[in-house]
Amino acid sequence: MPRFHCFEPDLCPDAREVALGEEESHHLTRVLRAREGDSVGVLNGSGLVLEGSLFFPDPRRASVRVTDAREFDRPNLSLHLAVGMPKGKAVDTIVRQATELGITGLSFLNAERSEVSAKTLYSKEKLEKWKRVAREACKQSENPFLPEVEIAGNLLEWLAGWNKPGRHWVAHPTRSNVTETLPGLASGQDSLWMLIGPEGGLTDKELEKARNVGFDPVSLGSTVLRVETACVGITSLARQYSAILS
Repeated sequence: MPRFHCFEPDLCPDAREVALGEEESHHLTRVLRAREGDSVGVLNGSGLVLEGSLFFPDPRRASVRVTDAREFDRPNLSLHLAVGMPKGKAVDTIVRQATELGITGLSFLNAERSEVSAKTLYSKEKLEKWKRVAREACKQSENPFLPEVEIAGNLLEWLAGWNKPGRHWVAHPTRSNVTETLPGLASGQDSLWMLIGPEGGLTDKELEKARNVGFDPVSLGSTVLRVETACVGITSLARQYSAILS
């Protein structure tokens, strides 16, 4: 098992040598202090992992000599999180933990109870930061698939344009009138979207709209959860459900 992991999107499965970009080279040699001969795994975020050893530890253009290549198949059921934008550093936590759990995509939405500024909602810098968090989480967790991260606009408008087939899940913000049995999926369904509200949950209007377009309520227990915890909880349920289907 490689001691260190790097990210390089442009990989060739039959490559015998990989030259890393400056950012990855600096992180590998200066931050992680990898030395010549150390084992390194290089991920491309699309299922390809090249393993080998560091033979040119230059902090600007390090190189890895490849000894093995592995290609992973995507799961039969892709998992997507749609989250009402939380405040503070919660987004970083959600991106990191969801990536570790193997989420396929993350969409952050401006819900009625979201308490974030317009600057955050339209910030390219924030989005790039969250994508960087996802890359680091991929390396740390050895997840061969990098999730797509996006800021998807207003929640109600997003639901109004919903056109994904099948049945999907919404974390229910109340403690009653929700079955403990996980809702079933449509025959042949290959993706599952999970909708989570921000702090304070979804409003009745948002929940009603979500249910009308195909989101079935899912209970995450009788206690009040933080947004980050709810994302981990519902993703873990979906992973177990997917494993049963397989």
